[in-house]
Amino acid sequence: MKRFQDGSVASSRDRAPVELTVGVGHPRLPGLGSALVGLSPGNTTTVSVPPEHAYGARDPARVQSWARGRFPKDQPLPAGKWVRILNRQGRPRRVRILEVRGDTVVVDTNHRRAGQAMELEVQLIGIQGSNGDSGGRER
Repeated sequence: MKRFQDGSVASSRDRAPVELTVGVGHPRLPGLGSALVGLSPGNTTTVSVPPEHAYGARDPARVQSWARGRFPKDQPLPAGKWVRILNRQGRPRRVRILEVRGDTVVVDTNHRRAGQAMELEVQLIGIQGSNGDSGGRER
């Protein structure tokens, strides 16, 4: 379970558990491996994750002015709302509309959770031995 500074919550219960080595830093969540030291299978712990190790810090350079023509003509662009657009590679992405000034739209392309710390509620499902037995994983 992820809890964010803005009060929102996201669950990973329907996703496959993450495998990692207890006591070793995880590439994206450096404190996760050490937070599991001494935890028994079935137990849970809470790990605090700073913004730079979650979805990154807010980047002011990701606030940009785009031509209104990048959006469908009939698409409403209310300030503060997230809208879907196609990026230059044709893949969908979400941007937040900050302001519309005639033919210019000011958008924030930061991830919606950028700049937020989060707490992870982690449950140790099992411990896999060094020879690969028991098939345990962390969620």
